[in-house]
Amino acid sequence: MKHEEQIKAAALLPRWSTPAEARAQLDEEIDRLVKAAAEATAQPDAALALRVTAGLGKTATALRVIARYGDALLTRGHVLIYVPTLDLAERAHADFRALAPRLPARVLRGRDALRPDNHDEKMCARADIARKISGLVPSVTQALCRGLDPNGEFVQSPCAKGCPYLAQKDVTGPHVVFLSHAYLALDPPVDHDYPVVLRVIDEKVWPTLTRTSHLAIDDLMRAPLEPFPESLHDSLSRAKAAIVDGLQRDLPLHDHLRNSGIDTGQLQRLSQAEGQARCHLDISPWQSPETVNFCVETFDRKSFIASRQRQRILERLAEKEAGHCVGVKLLDLTMVGGSKYVIQSASIDEIERDAPLLLLDADADPDITDRIAPSAAFVSIQSPPIADIVQVSDLTLSNSWLLHPIKGAERRAAVLTILKREVDRAAGGGVLVVATKSILTALHGDVGNTVADTDEETLRQPLLGAAPRWFGPRTQGVNDFAEYAAVVVIGRLQPAISDIEASARAVFAQDDLPIEVHASGPLPAADAQIFTADGSLREAPLRMHPDPRAQAILAQSRECATLQAIARLRLASPTRNKRVVILSNLPLPNFPITRLSTFAAFERDLEHEPDWQGFVRIEKALRATMERPVRGTRLTASGLAADLPRDFQSEASAKRFRRGRPTSDLVSLCQRVAAVNGWQITPLLLRRSAGGKPVPAIILDDLGAPLSMAESLWPDLTPEFA
Repeated sequence: MKHEEQIKAAALLPRWSTPAEARAQLDEEIDRLVKAAAEATAQPDAALALRVTAGLGKTATALRVIARYGDALLTRGHVLIYVPTLDLAERAHADFRALAPRLPARVLRGRDALRPDNHDEKMCARADIARKISGLVPSVTQALCRGLDPNGEFVQSPCAKGCPYLAQKDVTGPHVVFLSHAYLALDPPVDHDYPVVLRVIDEKVWPTLTRTSHLAIDDLMRAPLEPFPESLHDSLSRAKAAIVDGLQRDLPLHDHLRNSGIDTGQLQRLSQAEGQARCHLDISPWQSPETVNFCVETFDRKSFIASRQRQRILERLAEKEAGHCVGVKLLDLTMVGGSKYVIQSASIDEIERDAPLLLLDADADPDITDRIAPSAAFVSIQSPPIADIVQVSDLTLSNSWLLHPIKGAERRAAVLTILKREVDRAAGGGVLVVATKSILTALHGDVGNTVADTDEETLRQPLLGAAPRWFGPRTQGVNDFAEYAAVVVIGRLQPAISDIEASARAVFAQDDLPIEVHASGPLPAADAQIFTADGSLREAPLRMHPDPRAQAILAQSRECATLQAIARLRLASPTRNKRVVILSNLPLPNFPITRLSTFAAFERDLEHEPDWQGFVRIEKALRATMERPVRGTRLTASGLAADLPRDFQSEASAKRFRRGRPTSDLVSLCQRVAAVNGWQITPLLLRRSAGGKPVPAIILDDLGAPLSMAESLWPDLTPEFA
């Protein structure tokens, strides 16, 4: 490797720490913030974001430090710990109870969650109707469960008594509370007589916080609802016209509205009037289920949602005086039967900053972190993976490639060959296989398992002895595969470009410049690097979005989905030998690869073969001599063409094959081919009677007489052992 390439690789790789060093730094960083929160010396908006290699125990360390200062923290108020799913919340709660059994701690469960004491029933007996009315009423609890009637009397529905969901709201006193990311957009049911003194958000959270909606132009221009003040009709019409005009001409929208005579005060009044004119769904706990169902089914949900979207757009346009409104975009949306113009409004929910905030994420991006938690200190703690890591160098193994209507079955058969070999190699040690749901569904079908990609339970059934999982948030934070011997990652997650751009507009909504749109076709190709374990860089193709902010979102969804899948094996300090097989040539940032090989080489179990293409050709040529009583070949170009004419049809083609392969390398190649196939091979030198340079040759000898066999093949030459 060139010296400048070594310098470049060293500059791009992270600063690795040993696992012991990394864990010590992790404890120190978390301790500093949590101690300050416990002692009330931290600023209320203090925030720390830690990018930590999976397997170093970031969640366990946070729980341990919180237990260390638990008494002091709970004297002041609640500690809220957000994790991606309820299942992870329950696991973290169990781990915390083991650390600090006397500290009050609990898990918050949503209405749709199963009761902890009865997994056949949901937390809320009316969860289905609650889901339907969410967002259509100011409070689901007051609309459906309990509240004050028109006479001021407290009334509750029949199912409210003894309801386990509502019982959570009645728990008093400060607690360490474990809850899912979904609660970041909700007011959690904790005792509000006590403040929150610390928030911990574990794993990637920005996808949960982003909001994207579409408002048809017709719904924007629709006449205002009857309660809308008559005095604001003229301003509303001018504002709507200016919005559509500015979006169509791709103008800086804030500037355009002010230049059109619509000032901030008018936009604020219009937004407020839209909200006041909108009628919420009117239901109450004292109404019968039949009445509630009738009201829900006859409610004009479409008009309500359109009004709410109009209000949000007006609010966005009132946020600042000048510049672009990044989160608002005019799109030509393709629909069944045609297309229509819609206004896409993208935004990101704000995280409460009334208490110190700790963000933990193995894939944290500093620019995205700055948008969801402005001014957060960003610290990266990285340890290298310890494993045999092999990656495909020539193919993406995309969904379209593996699901090709004609060639897909053959390609998936090669994948299954690789997977079966990895399961055999693991010898019962456990193999995790990760792909998209559609690929897993097809692979299950190929081996005779009938599943649908919507049936997650059957999708998890063993696949040739491996445990299948799919890309996405459900792989985050899971420790179920920590002791597995291997992981096979097939393809990659490739979100739609429009979805990536919508997420970028949401996350970077407060930026001054709009997100650049990729018009059509595949993303432009760019040069990227694959890091290898020896410290070198290998150039690799990568399609990247032209806008670096959209590219950051794409990498979080594409590259990081693969890294999260691999991270399930906890490679920072494994207790056994681990193996990672990446069946995609996607360059993974800061992830050193032990070996690169072609997909065909993987299929043939020849990933260690340094001359894969030469191996295949020589093996094919020698195998074609199986019917001969005497088998061998000279290794010169003319000899290959004469002795193996089926595969080297001319001396010119043999010369092309020999180019860059010295005789010693060609002999070694033939020996490796023979070893794989169980053939006896003997290298020879053939001398001419007239003298001159000897001719290199090999004999495939199963009879133990290579010299006499060579004499019968080349009677005009004298053989000797090389």
